[in-house]
Amino acid sequence: MIPIFPELPLQLGEYSLTRLLELRANTALYEAQQNHVDRAVVLEVLSPAASHEEEASFLAQSRLRVASSELPHVAHVYESLQVGGFWLLTQEMPKGRSLADIASAGSCLSVPQLCRIIQAAAEMYDLCSMAGLSAMPLASSSIYMEPQGTPHFLSPLTEDITCEPRQQMQALAAALWKLLPQQQEPGRGRISTLVQWLHEGYEGAWLSWHTVGETAGTILHQLAESERQAVESTTHYKLTHHPLLLQTRNFLRHWGTYLGICGTLIIALSCLGSLFGLAEPEHLPAANETALLCHQDGVNYRLMAHPVTVAEYAQFLQEAAPRTEALPAELEGGLEPADWETQQQHPDVPVCGVSYWQAQFYATTRGGTIPSAQQLQLLLQQKLPFPSPQEWSSTELQNPLPGVYSTAVYLLIDAEGHPRPVSDRKWSAPTTGFRLTFPEHQKDKDL
Repeated sequence: MIPIFPELPLQLGEYSLTRLLELRANTALYEAQQNHVDRAVVLEVLSPAASHEEEASFLAQSRLRVASSELPHVAHVYESLQVGGFWLLTQEMPKGRSLADIASAGSCLSVPQLCRIIQAAAEMYDLCSMAGLSAMPLASSSIYMEPQGTPHFLSPLTEDITCEPRQQMQALAAALWKLLPQQQEPGRGRISTLVQWLHEGYEGAWLSWHTVGETAGTILHQLAESERQAVESTTHYKLTHHPLLLQTRNFLRHWGTYLGICGTLIIALSCLGSLFGLAEPEHLPAANETALLCHQDGVNYRLMAHPVTVAEYAQFLQEAAPRTEALPAELEGGLEPADWETQQQHPDVPVCGVSYWQAQFYATTRGGTIPSAQQLQLLLQQKLPFPSPQEWSSTELQNPLPGVYSTAVYLLIDAEGHPRPVSDRKWSAPTTGFRLTFPEHQKDKDL
């Protein structure tokens, strides 16, 4: 089997792919919409490298039998089917939000929520071990949490990958570490220690999943007991028995309305100050018609507000013509993008069909670089134009899923801000464009 990348069509039969959720060893998980019933599902797309249809069907059905094994907290796997030459497994969309989405929003989880995730994962992996099933490590995109704290998982079962408990624990620790709560929350130190044990082991040895689950349960019990004791030890006072408190209540009743009005005016004036530009300028990105001035990760840079156009790329080809004989090996196919003659009929639209190496060579000759995935996502947050369906980023992931998927991938960013990986920098598509970033001191006229 081979991994699926953006070459996959966005429409597979009745399913419309909406975003890539996760890359696994031999499959890719997509969020999709089942159009005729208006239902969101998860598609696990696999492409068996089998030469005969009967053999491919056998592999897909075998994968279905494994993935649909009944496990606690795991989303149900419906069926295996073939659409347009691709084999799919359809899986119900777990309730709640994935940990990847929660982390990207800058949110944290509470200690009880973290404990319940660890308990659920321990129960699932423990049963897998007893049943002789092979379960891969869970990435943050495979773990979902309902608002009331109930965890759900996408099916981690696989046939041809053997994963040790150590790999499973380290992947879970990586998914939870960035979601640890604030220092002042009760139990924060205990849950941090447990997550550290998942990542590093305890005193040179790795705990069993059963022990990990019991430890998480103990933390939950301790928190509940502490809360119960705090409630029982609280002294309750009745206002009718205490004249001083009664007078205070009457004062607040008479003057609270006036104090509230004053407070509202102060907040309103503060908001108006921010609205009309009184906020500190270093917190506001400066934009003009050509570039966005940004400060990120301690570095100032200018990000082009528009992708490179066909006219700009045509001028680049004319300037680069004398050097084409000495192009690097990555550009052995030349500098012209796909369908170049047709593109030149529309000089003001973004150039497309370029490979990463063509975009990088253009950026180097202009004294700039290709933006990172994070920088392109920042551009979308500022509601600036993103006319290309996909744009190259400079972000390379060596280990998208450590211990399971180790092949380097290169990220494209679509108009919704979602990353879409490709396996080769020589790859190109009619929907792929690019833009540049420049050092802060680069003037607008140079852009």
